[in-house]
Amino acid sequence: MNDRRKNKAQLIRELSELRRQLAEYHESYVTRARAQIESDDARGYAESIIETLREPLLVLDLDMRVLSANRSFYNTFKVTPTNTIGSRIHELGNHQWDIPRLRILLENILQENTEFNGFEVVHEFESIGRKVMLLNARRIYRNDIGTQRILLAIEDVTERRRLEEKLQSASVTDDLTGLTNRRGFFAMADKLLKLAKRQGKSVFMLYIDLDGLKTINDTMGHEEGDRALVDAANILAKTYRESDIVARIGGDEFVVVQVGTKASSTKVMRSRLEEAVKVHNSESSCGYKISLSAGMAYSTPETACSVSELLAQGDRSMYEQKRADRTGKTT
Repeated sequence: MNDRRKNKAQLIRELSELRRQLAEYHESYVTRARAQIESDDARGYAESIIETLREPLLVLDLDMRVLSANRSFYNTFKVTPTNTIGSRIHELGNHQWDIPRLRILLENILQENTEFNGFEVVHEFESIGRKVMLLNARRIYRNDIGTQRILLAIEDVTERRRLEEKLQSASVTDDLTGLTNRRGFFAMADKLLKLAKRQGKSVFMLYIDLDGLKTINDTMGHEEGDRALVDAANILAKTYRESDIVARIGGDEFVVVQVGTKASSTKVMRSRLEEAVKVHNSESSCGYKISLSAGMAYSTPETACSVSELLAQGDRSMYEQKRADRTGKTT
């Protein structure tokens, strides 16, 4: 009888323990289910946010295969999910994404760091043209699947850079003639002088004045005077090389700067200008002839000078040329 009561008590204890374990399991299951629901909700919420972002985003595995991409990526780079998901990033767009700098960033830098930010990459895509991109990437760990992923954000700054370049160009361009203005000339000439000195080369400059501009303005009007300035600028632009600096530095003053190695460069520069003026005047139908006075200046590696000194030298030479022309002498 005692054994039966003992066995019954033991069964009750075991049943109670079983109920306790079942309750714990149920509570654990509910907690996990709630956590899963919260995780799914959070993931869905995050994905909805990502889809609304203007910046293209990619999620890559450590083999650089694309696991997902947002709508902005497809719209910006004109690709489809079918040709994107599962492909390695450098294979996208028939290997248009095989960008050496991008591969270095992803395969090398991310191996040593958990992220990189603001790396600029310029690339010419066959299908969509030139793109300027700021790249940001981060290695992230997914607890739910126990592996690492790479989140790559791409900021397309092509239009911003194009606008900046346009504004920069406008700031150093003469509005009337389209030549480099005085500000641009000083910046470019300073770099050219330093480069020539390092390379052991000389820099030659023509300092040019448009003769009779005041007379044209007074007798024919400022509109015709502007036309004369534009004609002079066109003569210079057509006569000299693209690698030369051709600038309007004042009202009727222009300069041409080029790098050379021989003193004879001065005579060649002057003779080319004289011939170009003759050709223009022979073809022009306006009521006046373009006349340009030019002085020479130069800077050698041994006697290197500043831009201001080069201009002063050219200015003196130009006025000496004007005096010589008035007195019938040659320089």
